Amino acid sequence: MTETQVPLRLRRAALIPMVAAASMVLFGCSSASDSTTDGGSSTNGSEGGFQVIIDDCEDPAAAQALIEETFTIGYSAPLSGPVAGVVELASDGYKSRVAQANNEGEIDGVEIVVDYKDDAFTPDKAKSNGVEFLQRDKVDALNTFGAGQVSAIADDQNAACVPLLYPSSSDSQFNEIENYPWTVQFLPSADAETKFIVQYIVANTSDPKIGVVANATASGEAMAASFVASAEEAGLEIIVEADDTDPNAAATTMKEAGATVIFHAGVVGSCGVFDTAMDRIGYKPDLVTKASNCVNSPEYIAAGEAADGVVIASYLKDPSSPDFANDPGVLAYLETVEGVADPNNAVTISGYMQAELLVNTLKQAAESDLGLTRESIILAARDQNYAAPMLLDGITWKSTADRPAGVSGFAPIKWSFADQRFVSAGDVIQVD
Repeated sequence: MTETQVPLRLRRAALIPMVAAASMVLFGCSSASDSTTDGGSSTNGSEGGFQVIIDDCEDPAAAQALIEETFTIGYSAPLSGPVAGVVELASDGYKSRVAQANNEGEIDGVEIVVDYKDDAFTPDKAKSNGVEFLQRDKVDALNTFGAGQVSAIADDQNAACVPLLYPSSSDSQFNEIENYPWTVQFLPSADAETKFIVQYIVANTSDPKIGVVANATASGEAMAASFVASAEEAGLEIIVEADDTDPNAAATTMKEAGATVIFHAGVVGSCGVFDTAMDRIGYKPDLVTKASNCVNSPEYIAAGEAADGVVIASYLKDPSSPDFANDPGVLAYLETVEGVADPNNAVTISGYMQAELLVNTLKQAAESDLGLTRESIILAARDQNYAAPMLLDGITWKSTADRPAGVSGFAPIKWSFADQRFVSAGDVIQVD
């Protein structure tokens, strides 16, 4: 094990017990359908559903106040820094869907206003932005990009009972509903996704010698930790680990260890560089899998043949695929995002999907007996089984009192150098 691997393993080893402890807290507590024991007032999103205790909020009256005319979401985003270009693609999709909702008056005439603040992909700045949004701007909800940024914001927004709706993060610790009731992540649960990837590895390789490469961010390390846990549960051996801060060094470490299968817990914007680094030293594992956020096509195009065959878990339709040429959901999507820079890019679609889920949640909340309030919004966010038009057929967005929000299944897709896009590598498999 190299010096760069030691801290990665130690950080991951520290994270897994923390997640496990949080899980014990969740399952040791009463269910959401149970009555409260502290005398506080509470409401249920549905019969036997998610329960929110308003008396625990810093300002209970504000959480129950009717939202009229405008709904403001404070978005701490990396408008500058290493992933700004990719985030701009996601913002194109997000803004397009919000504009459509406003133009068509989908939320009973309430206008959605998105207020952006730059955090340059740094958690400290995201925390500062979050405090401003909560204390000065008095926003109705929050959003952000990255697990580190969610970590920086989550405690404050949960104390304030301001929903953090569909941030680009999959860190398992924030799926602990008992601990983070007002935080609803967008990216698939890291546990569910990595179990799916492990199933794919088992089905498509024999005696795999697995290497794990993690992006040195909270997002990358959390995904890598989940993969390690999923692999060990399946009886697979992880023979080597490294981070991708220096892609060349990581590729060399994997090659020297003899890894035949790679799981790259990358972060969008930095995924394809590792493939190029492996190619540079003549290293071609039998199988390379990556986190589902590694779906930015230009990265693979830039990597050339080095990226051919990379497999990720998918849940979104691909507008560039002939299979969806006449799909009603895809056609509606393309009309909504007309004029954006790259409508076929999965990152653009991902941003659109975040806004689609936001709009669906707000519509459900507005139609509830409570009307549109922060309370009704979080109740709606925890009461979802939504077949969103851009999800692959057979997959729904699910969120209940007992299940963290996320997609119900995945399908493997593989990057094709010849086609210059991802192609199907198997059928949808339900994980829930």
